[in-house]
Amino acid sequence: MAYKRIVVATDGSASAETAERVAVTLASSVKARLTVAHAYRDPARAEGAVARALRMAESEGVKVEAILSADEPADAVIAAAAEQDADLIVIGSVGFSTSEQLFGSVSRKVVTNAPCDVLLTRARAEGERPHGNPPYRHLLIATDGSVTADRAARKGYALAKRLEASVTLLFVGHPKTGELVLQDTVATVGDQAGVPTATEIRSGDPVQEIVGAAVAEGFDLVVIGNRGMAGAKATLLGSIPRDVAESSPVDVLVARTIAQSLEEIGPGEGGIVTSGDVKLAVYRDKKGRTTTLSAKCTHMGCTVKWNPAETTWDCPCHGSRFAPTGEVVNGPAERPLPRSEL
Repeated sequence: MAYKRIVVATDGSASAETAERVAVTLASSVKARLTVAHAYRDPARAEGAVARALRMAESEGVKVEAILSADEPADAVIAAAAEQDADLIVIGSVGFSTSEQLFGSVSRKVVTNAPCDVLLTRARAEGERPHGNPPYRHLLIATDGSVTADRAARKGYALAKRLEASVTLLFVGHPKTGELVLQDTVATVGDQAGVPTATEIRSGDPVQEIVGAAVAEGFDLVVIGNRGMAGAKATLLGSIPRDVAESSPVDVLVARTIAQSLEEIGPGEGGIVTSGDVKLAVYRDKKGRTTTLSAKCTHMGCTVKWNPAETTWDCPCHGSRFAPTGEVVNGPAERPLPRSEL
C-alpha cells in the first residue's frame, strides 16, 4: 500500500505550517497527489490561507490543488478526503483556533470520522520541520497481534519502505505472548516488506508505554490502528488509539483498519471492503446473507461509511443516507446505491 492521494488541512496559521511541510515532503517522497483543504470564514482571505502550502508543493514538484469550503472545518476536511478518494489526511494536532488545546476538537472529529488514514502532526520550530527530505526516519509500530493490528502494521511497513526508514515493533503485555506476537508479525509482515526491524516488549498501561517508548527512544512517528475509534465505539473513553493520538508528543499515524475484509463483518453489520482498487459497501443480515453495493454515493460520488447506530450507509460529504440494502433514506441523493459483486 502506498499513499497516492493526500489531503492536508490548513487554516494558514503558523501552527499549521508543520502539517503543510510534512504533507508536502511526504507527497514528494511517495509520489502522491496533494490536495490542500481549507474551511474559510472570510471568503476574501481563503486564497491567502492556502497560498503558502501551494507554494511549498509547487517548489517540490508535487501535483497540488486546493479545495475551499464554507463548511465547518472538520466537515470540510472529511468531505475533501471523501471527494478526492484520499488515502491519507494530514492535520495538525493543535486545533484551528487559539482556544483549543493540544488535541483540538477539529482534529478529534477528523481522526474519529475520517474515511482514510490520518496523520496528526505536532507543531515544530522552523529548523525542526522537514525540508526536502523524507519526514520520518524511525517508526514505532504498536501491535497486539490482532487482525486489525496486523493491517496497521502493514501500512506502517509500506510507508517505512517508501521512506527508507527503520521500524521498531512494540508489544505491551505479557512477555511470552509478546514474543509470539512479535515473531509472527516480523515473519508475516516485516520480512515481506524488507524493512530493518527491531522488537520491544513492555509491561504496564499500553498508552503510557507506547508514548513513553516514543519519547525515550527518539522515534519520530508512532503508527497505531484505529480499532475502537469508529461508529458507536468512538464515544467510549479509554480508547487506546485516541489516547495515544491525544498524548503523544511526536507525530501519530492513525491507520484505518475497520472492517476491511469480508470475514470481519458480522451478522447485522456493514463495512467497506476493498476489491482490487474498488471500494464496496457490504452488509451481512442477521441470517448471514450478504448484500454488496457500490460504496460511491449516487449524489456526488463520495465514499459512504457504515453507521452502526442507525444501521445505515451514510455519506460524509453531503449527508445522504441509504438503507443497508442500498435504498435512499435521506437525500440529497435520489438514486439507490447500485448492486455490485466481490
